[in-house]
Amino acid sequence: MEGSAAAGSSSLGAGPLPARADLSESGVPQRSVVTAVEGGPSPGTRRVRLDNGSLFVISTAYLPPGNGGAFLCPGAALDPEAAAALRHAADCLEAEAAALRLIARAEQCSTGLSRKLERRKYPSQAVRAVLLRLLELDLIDDWRYAKLWLKSRVARGKKGPRTLEMALRAKGIDRKTAASALKTALAGDGEAKLLERCAKKAVERKQQDFDAGLRFFLKREGFSSAAIEAFFGEKDL
Repeated sequence: MEGSAAAGSSSLGAGPLPARADLSESGVPQRSVVTAVEGGPSPGTRRVRLDNGSLFVISTAYLPPGNGGAFLCPGAALDPEAAAALRHAADCLEAEAAALRLIARAEQCSTGLSRKLERRKYPSQAVRAVLLRLLELDLIDDWRYAKLWLKSRVARGKKGPRTLEMALRAKGIDRKTAASALKTALAGDGEAKLLERCAKKAVERKQQDFDAGLRFFLKREGFSSAAIEAFFGEKDL
């Protein structure tokens, strides 16, 4: 992981760490005192230095609401609650940076992004906080992701609506969102063109003859009765 805690003799900072018994559950040395608070590398971030030489880079967006950032002043002693808040804000900044890199490469859905961050060993509490913030900022949107994912598959693919919806559900998209995005993707002549490709593929692979069996196959693939009847009506002309 890229460090929200500055590099040094440990992931906690540049200074030497006390013995393990002196560490709190958050990984911040117990009885630590803040010696300096400086502006961080980007807006909304801070560099917090402790009296043992440790340096944390945090995002204030992930501090507890209200008086959660009261320890962000020189001379403040870190009790266990403040130490945990400091570690959490640092973890969140690291996880957020990783999430933004993934988003910059491709549209992400919330479940998929969560899985990727957890595979990178970010704490699950930090991952949840980051996802909530990115959703609030509209940087991730499951409906938008589903619509973009479906666009090329409906335009050029040969998978039926039911298979496409199941694939979205497997990615963590909820049923209502998947169905809505699929309806949008199939609007206009989208369903008719997709149906024609699926029917052609089934006949070429001899999955179905061009008869009632093909009708059943297309119905099973999730195509609407209207689209199926329109397709066979054109073939009968």
